Amino acid sequence: MGKSATSDLTFAHSSLGKMLDMVETPQVISKLSDILSIMSKTDALLIFLSAKDGLASELDTPQKIGLTKKQYYTRLKQLVEYGLLNKSDNRYVHTALGSIVYNKHLVGLLESMKISKELEMIDLLKRSSKFKADEIAKFVSKLNPTINQHEKSASRHFEISSTYESMTRQVIEIIESAENDIMLATRFQNELIINAMLKKATRGVEIRVISDINMVEGYFKTENTRERSNDKNHRERINVVSNPFYPSKVSRKYAKVPYCMLIADKKHVGIEVIDNYEPNKFKLAFFGIDEAFSQDLVNEFEKIWDAATVSHPQVRRA
Repeated sequence: MGKSATSDLTFAHSSLGKMLDMVETPQVISKLSDILSIMSKTDALLIFLSAKDGLASELDTPQKIGLTKKQYYTRLKQLVEYGLLNKSDNRYVHTALGSIVYNKHLVGLLESMKISKELEMIDLLKRSSKFKADEIAKFVSKLNPTINQHEKSASRHFEISSTYESMTRQVIEIIESAENDIMLATRFQNELIINAMLKKATRGVEIRVISDINMVEGYFKTENTRERSNDKNHRERINVVSNPFYPSKVSRKYAKVPYCMLIADKKHVGIEVIDNYEPNKFKLAFFGIDEAFSQDLVNEFEKIWDAATVSHPQVRRA
């Protein structure tokens, strides 16, 4: 990799680092260091880019993308360990975190490289005292109309929640700001979030929720124990456990939720980052406003929704 490419990667790493500047815990800094390290390797970057639409898990895959087997399997293992790729249906695909890295940083970087000369000219104009800001803006729009859009998208960023409590606050803020629709796929049940959703449902906001089967089954196990204790409120509680939005107009289905995701009004997004070593615990979540990335999440949500069931999981008594 040449000096220019290395410099561009350094810029991308710096940009990604800004997403974490509010959460400078040792754990997050360590994960960031891992991501920057692996993405600075040419062979790892090649594998990561090749996995954009899915990378087939086949014996001749290393040869097809121009790597030795040792290079391929060494870097592939690291990309999986660092939470950037995972295996699905005999293909390696971007994880939620991998999608953010790709869509928000690598794609933007590639677009920047295409117009690098124009960007240099803009910098020269800005350093000159001869031109006003509006004059530069007019020049830019005539020179390349996509630059203004690029600069706006470059200014976007994702905020990070590293604790369950801060994640809850962010989710509620997004829910409360929603005007038209909300899509939520969740591995956790939180009364504050449920109440915020119920309020929006009563105001006419269309809401769909996918609850993780394992989460609901855990509640059923608890309720079955209560039933054996002759709890007179057991049946009503079963309705709430199977659907905490009961009897509201919130649409709910059940599926194996790979990670939590939230989309409001097709632009506000929230997405959970799973710890491969402790997948059942909350680790990190990203929140931001981005219509393009929101559409990607909507597509993922719809896939899970179509395959989900409307019947709540049943747990047999021991």
